[in-house]
Amino acid sequence: MNRATEGFVRTYRGIFDGPDGERPSIKSIEIPIIQRDYAQGREDHDTAMIRRDFLEVLINALTTQESVGLDFVYGEVTSHGVLKPLDGQQRLTTLFLLHWYVASRADALDPNEPWTKFRYATRLSAEYFCYELVTNDWPYKESDPQTWITDQAWYLFPWRTDPTIQSMLVMITAIHERLSREDHDFVALWERLSSPDAKAISFLFLPIDDMESGDDLYIKMNSRGKPLTEFEVFKARFEKLLVASGRQAELSEKFDREWSDLLWHYEGGNFLVDDEFMNYLAFIVDVCEWRSGATRGQEPLLDRARRVLVEHEDADTHLGFLFFAFDTWVGETASDDVPAAVFAKLFSVGGDSDSGLLLFESQNPNLFGACLESYGTKQFSLAETILLYAVIIFRHLCPDEPDGVLRNRLRSLRNLAESAPNQVQGPYMPDLIESTTKLMTTGSLDGLKRFSQAWLEDEKLKRSRLEEHPSIEAAVHSLEDHPLLRGRLFAFNLDPLTIENHAAAFWKVSGHDALEHLPAALLAQGDYSREMASTKRQLGVAGQRQGGGSWRDVLTLGSRESTSQLREALATLLDDVIGRTGNPGEVLEDIRGEWLADCETAGHFDWRYYFVRYPSMLSAPQGIYVGEYDPTGAGYRYQVDMMNGGDYRSAFKDPYLLAIWNEVNRPERLAKPEFRSWDYTGTEKAMKFIESGTGIRTIDAGFEVLLPEDSAQADTARTALTPFEIDADNFVRVKRAGPDNLDAEDRVQVGVAIVQALLNTGL
Repeated sequence: MNRATEGFVRTYRGIFDGPDGERPSIKSIEIPIIQRDYAQGREDHDTAMIRRDFLEVLINALTTQESVGLDFVYGEVTSHGVLKPLDGQQRLTTLFLLHWYVASRADALDPNEPWTKFRYATRLSAEYFCYELVTNDWPYKESDPQTWITDQAWYLFPWRTDPTIQSMLVMITAIHERLSREDHDFVALWERLSSPDAKAISFLFLPIDDMESGDDLYIKMNSRGKPLTEFEVFKARFEKLLVASGRQAELSEKFDREWSDLLWHYEGGNFLVDDEFMNYLAFIVDVCEWRSGATRGQEPLLDRARRVLVEHEDADTHLGFLFFAFDTWVGETASDDVPAAVFAKLFSVGGDSDSGLLLFESQNPNLFGACLESYGTKQFSLAETILLYAVIIFRHLCPDEPDGVLRNRLRSLRNLAESAPNQVQGPYMPDLIESTTKLMTTGSLDGLKRFSQAWLEDEKLKRSRLEEHPSIEAAVHSLEDHPLLRGRLFAFNLDPLTIENHAAAFWKVSGHDALEHLPAALLAQGDYSREMASTKRQLGVAGQRQGGGSWRDVLTLGSRESTSQLREALATLLDDVIGRTGNPGEVLEDIRGEWLADCETAGHFDWRYYFVRYPSMLSAPQGIYVGEYDPTGAGYRYQVDMMNGGDYRSAFKDPYLLAIWNEVNRPERLAKPEFRSWDYTGTEKAMKFIESGTGIRTIDAGFEVLLPEDSAQADTARTALTPFEIDADNFVRVKRAGPDNLDAEDRVQVGVAIVQALLNTGL
């Protein structure tokens, strides 16, 4: 018989005997990384039944003369005498635990015995546990084994979530309970269990020569254990990749000790930190790729990690960054949550900037924790990615710089971050990471790539002003933290003589109760509309305080050069507000009313008058208006479309007709003047009378009346409009005056009178 193919009958202790013919020498057992967690200690019902029955077989063989054989155990035996079982992991682990228990009860536990050399390569934590188990004596007369083990100083806190260790504890308890039912002579039990002649519990040991083929075979097998998590697979294979670097053991130990302690603070309720590890590792690998000039590929994370952390010419630098990115957050004790403490001082969310730099979109100031939870999803933004990297690289390369330097550089970066193309996987990331590194390590704003150049120039201007006038820092920072400004101060002159008062006044007029009054009051000071295209412009509108509303666009987009009219209008308004007392909303209404009165006295009715006078005309959801616009003259004329969305694919309204419709307030007879591009040919954009089909539409000169098709009704309409001097083209013209040929009377009120006259006829 060929024992090398049919197996050698061995006991657990006997497998460590010296070589004999074709049977190799075994000096230790190592459960290889391709194996899975120890499963026989799981606590589900089915496993509990299997465990009970299996233990009954083992204990019966141990306490009677009925020996038992446990089928094949096979695996590779290395040149150093290490058995790496391909099949038999579960049985060998249970036998190891049974030997430990019986030897302990027999006072025969000797850590120098060969059988104690049992370790797990799948988890360093399990390896340490096995080592500590056989190294420390259990005072079995004082406590049960599980209570004693979990109360030891060497039993680490994260081990509570290690499935292999927890399964071992369950099995130890099961062994203890089973062998405590009757009185036993444990010295005799140990002699029977360890006797090479009795072979109370044996198995067929089959060594194989090629473990790589064994790996392939194992992967195809239906394993008895629990599948390894994605992180466990990555960790085991990544550690192998680092053999040549000399840091394999260091990495393995850190994964299972201090880094696990660190991430345990962010365990998400499943008693695992595997997903958290994978998210942070993905962030680190991304950063290392970007720092090397590459963009994120589609390959698995392990392949990308190998390329940048092992094979790249700067692999040592990148690997050093990986170690630092974890180590920088490790505290003196396992209970220290260093990231939470650091980020609580650096950042704040929810509008409270007293405790740290305000993050505009983030829900969690702890960017480290947010990364562990959400990296790679839309919940972790580009700005958060950049800011987290910024903090790490500053701690890495500028450890001696004071906190004030870090805070100032982070503020500049935060102000710029939203200007970056929001594509974490895009081709811009290498430049963004390079720019972030430069800003955080040198403080320089020169030559930064991929950030808006207009925003960069404004950031330089602010920095220059603050260096010259440090006393205005609080005012500038308060404006930067404003939810409508988000770091960009194009709308302010930054005059050191006025900025403090202007900042305080702006906070007042943009408050919740005053904001609805701001659009009209600001437009009364000047045409501040933001150019979006040759005929498309944007105004601030009420109700758009947060969430990307038009106020934020109007106040912060473009450049300092393109917002000169906005700056002038806002400064004029704020100066006026500063000189008044009372409720901010009422102050703005007073300013609006006084300006309207001046226009009416002067008989000057340009487009701004109407937008200020009639609130419905300033109600575009995104503040977007389309029409012929003269930037060197009067601006808009009197034919403008008010967009419901961003373009004509959405519904739109004629703001003049809408104002008339609201003033008349007869919705049961007059259709609301809302249109869609597919509803009209271009000339029928009119407000219709529901019963007769009569219509009225805006033209630059006044109004065109669309008469009803019925000739009698048409005659009735023309007669009713005789006082308005309706002409042969059915036009009613508004009085005009001045070199710009502007309205000399309120055309909305003229339109109201026209509609009322037609309604009075019954049309």
